[in-house]
Amino acid sequence: MAAARLSDDDCRKVLVAVATNPTHRLAAQSLGIPFETFRSRLIKARARFPQGLEAGALPVPSLAQRPPEEPLAARQERKLRDEISRLRSDLDKANRELNAAEDLREAVFGLARPIEPARHRIDISTRAPTAEAALLFQSDEQWGEVIHAEEVGGLNAYNRHIAAARLKRLIETAIRCSLPPYAPAPPPVFYYCMGGDSLSGSIHEELAETNDLSSIPAVMDYCANVRWAIETLRDRLGCPIVVVRVPGNHDRTTPKRRFKKYNETSLDTIISWHLETTFAGDDRVTFLVPRQTDALFDVLGWNFLLTHGDMMGTGGGQGYIGPVAPISKGHRKIVESYQQVGQRVDYVLTGHYHTAVETEYGFGNGSLPGYSEYARLLIRARPAPPLQWFLHIHPEHGVTTRRKINVGAPGEGSLYEGRAG
Repeated sequence: MAAARLSDDDCRKVLVAVATNPTHRLAAQSLGIPFETFRSRLIKARARFPQGLEAGALPVPSLAQRPPEEPLAARQERKLRDEISRLRSDLDKANRELNAAEDLREAVFGLARPIEPARHRIDISTRAPTAEAALLFQSDEQWGEVIHAEEVGGLNAYNRHIAAARLKRLIETAIRCSLPPYAPAPPPVFYYCMGGDSLSGSIHEELAETNDLSSIPAVMDYCANVRWAIETLRDRLGCPIVVVRVPGNHDRTTPKRRFKKYNETSLDTIISWHLETTFAGDDRVTFLVPRQTDALFDVLGWNFLLTHGDMMGTGGGQGYIGPVAPISKGHRKIVESYQQVGQRVDYVLTGHYHTAVETEYGFGNGSLPGYSEYARLLIRARPAPPLQWFLHIHPEHGVTTRRKINVGAPGEGSLYEGRAG
């Protein structure tokens, strides 16, 4: 349907509104029509009466007849009142939404008001820190073994001279880590734990052929170096030294593993007796050498169990996961077996697998020789440096600091290139 034609009277009204209002929008408001409609009518009115209101036979109202303009201050005041009204409306809406949310919290969760954060007072007093015991876990030295670098891709080498140098680095690092600033305070006691396989031994034919020391000379050389280690720890730390020792499988004197008289058929037991006799008159050095494969001892209220690791009941299989599997499984079996007789074990320390790893129940140790032909050719193990565990034990928190000490150095294989000596 065609739009209705604009009458002359409507045209005159539009022109009058323009003449009597300061803006077109106010003119549209005075006529009570939308602004777009007003603009359309104004175009048509000007086209019909190009000479203005006189041509439309309608007098132009004088300024005196025009409605007075609203003062600027009044317009601004009205604008502010409108803004205040809008803000109050928004606030009321927000409060209604908040009340609805609180009703939902109370109905569904039973929470009548938001949960306030807990307020705890933190004790950061400047009192002297609680001294922590230090523990060095040394195992699988296999003194007398020889590893030729050219047989392991140049990655590592080992012999009795390298063994002595690595032991020296291990003791020096343990002393540094036992004292400030590496420790909160000097240790009240130092535990020197040796977990077996002190000697390379001759239980394997190829070891008997390639060792640079046979068993008896290896015992003598090893004892001389470990005696130096104990004396150095005692003199440099100035605290009691507790030496804990258990035998391993490489130290045995029988071709096959035995379960009866395990300790009595091990050269490591001879080593322990010799060292204990050497320090018999020194009340600063005490020994724990059990007649069984396990040494259970207390460190500031925490129960540690040291055993070599070949008697954990986990078999020899490792699968794709590698030695971590039997170590973890063995640690758990040890803890559970002691629980059955009412004995709590907090941390298990084992060697044997030459893999430095922390499990849920304790620590599996690395070795002093490091990467060998056996690891490279038989089990295709990842090349790893010779690592030994060093721990700090707090009377309330247990093991707080654990460090893997790498005792390798440049000149002993490409694994140590770029590492400071």
